[in-house]
Amino acid sequence: MSDRFADSFLDGAVPLELLRQRAHNLRWAEQPPGVIPLTAADPDFPAAPAIRDAIADYARSGVFSYGPAGGLPCFRQAVAGYLQQRGAPVPAEAVLAVNSAAAGLALVTRHWLSPGDEAIVWDPVDFLFAHTVRGAGAVPVLWRIDPQAPLDLAALEALVTPRTRVLCLCNPHNPLGRCFRRDELEALGRFCLERGLRVLSDEVWSDVVYPPATFTSWLALDPELAGLGAVVHGFSKSFGLAGLRVGYVAMADPEAAARLLADSELPSTVDGVATLSQVAATAAYGPDGLAWLEAFLRHLRARRDQSVDRLAAIPGLRVQPPAATFVLFVGLPPLRESPEELVERLRREHGVALVPGSPRWFGPGAAGHVRLSFATSKGLLEEALDRFAAGLALASPP
Repeated sequence: MSDRFADSFLDGAVPLELLRQRAHNLRWAEQPPGVIPLTAADPDFPAAPAIRDAIADYARSGVFSYGPAGGLPCFRQAVAGYLQQRGAPVPAEAVLAVNSAAAGLALVTRHWLSPGDEAIVWDPVDFLFAHTVRGAGAVPVLWRIDPQAPLDLAALEALVTPRTRVLCLCNPHNPLGRCFRRDELEALGRFCLERGLRVLSDEVWSDVVYPPATFTSWLALDPELAGLGAVVHGFSKSFGLAGLRVGYVAMADPEAAARLLADSELPSTVDGVATLSQVAATAAYGPDGLAWLEAFLRHLRARRDQSVDRLAAIPGLRVQPPAATFVLFVGLPPLRESPEELVERLRREHGVALVPGSPRWFGPGAAGHVRLSFATSKGLLEEALDRFAAGLALASPP
C-alpha cells in the first residue's frame, strides 16, 4: 500500500528542539538534557498537514469572534459524521465541544453526581476518573480489572449501593490497552439498566486500535443502552492536539445534551473551546486528516511490536501486546526499589523517563508496574528501551 505520509514518522521527523521548548506534562520540556521521555501519552510528531493548513487558513482572516456555546456547527457535524461512520447514530445537536477530554469527564460528572453520591471506577485506570468524581463531591468506588480476564460482574454487584449513580468506563483502557467487545459492553449495559445507573465512557483512545481487535462505541449499542451513556473523546492521542485543548461529549439524545449544556459554564463563556481549536479538530476528521491517522496507526503498530519484542527479552518483565492505545503497562520483577524509586533512578542515571504504576496515576491496582508510551520514532524508542534495559539490569532483587 502506498503511504504518502510515511516520512512523517521517521526519526528526522521528530522536532526535538521544539519539543524541548513546548512539550510539558512530564515530557521533553520538563526533563533534564539528554533524557528521553516515554511518559505522558502524547505523540512526538507534528500534527497532520491538513490540520496545520486549516489553522493557517482560518487565522489568516484575522477574525476570532466568539463561537456558539455548544461548538461550531462544522465541528459538531464533523464529529457526528465520524461517529455515524462507526455505527453510532449521533445527531450533531447531541455533540458538545469541550475543553479537552479531561474537561468532558469533569463536565459530565458534575452534571450527573451530587455530594455523597458514588461512582464506580476501574482499578487500575487513568487518575482523571477518580479526580473528576471527587471534584463533583462524590466518592469513587474502585472495581478491580484484569488485563485479560472476563469482567467480574459479581464483584461489580457487590460494589453497588443505594448511593451508586454512575459506572465509569475507559474504552479502550488506559493503561491496560484492553479494547472491550460488544458483548462485554452489552452485559455492562444490561447491568446498569436494571439498576438505574448511568454510564460515562471515555473513548479518547478509540482511534488507536490494532487488528484483529475492533472498537465498539457505547453509543453504537442498542438505543436503550446507548441512552444511558455519555461518551467523552478528544484529539490529543490520535492527532497530537493536546495543546489545542479540544474534545467533545456526545450523547444519544439531543435533549439530554441540551440539558448538559445548560448546566455547564459554556453558555456563560466562563468555559469553552477556542474556535481555532475546533477548526483544527474538524480538519482532523476530514479525508486528509484521517489518511494521516491511518499512516500513524501503521507506524504505531510497528512501534508496539518493537517495544514488546525488546521488553519480552528482558528476564522477569511481564508484557503483553496491547490491543489498543500506544502505551505499554509493564509488570516488574520483584525489586528492592519501588516503581517510583526505579523510575527516578532510570531518569537520573540512565536518561529515560517512564510513569510509575503508583496510586497517584492509576490507583492501587497498578502496583508493581511502569507505563511507557511508544508514540515516537523507531530510533528514539530503540535508544530509550536500551536505556530502560540497562537500568533494570542494575536493579537489585529483594
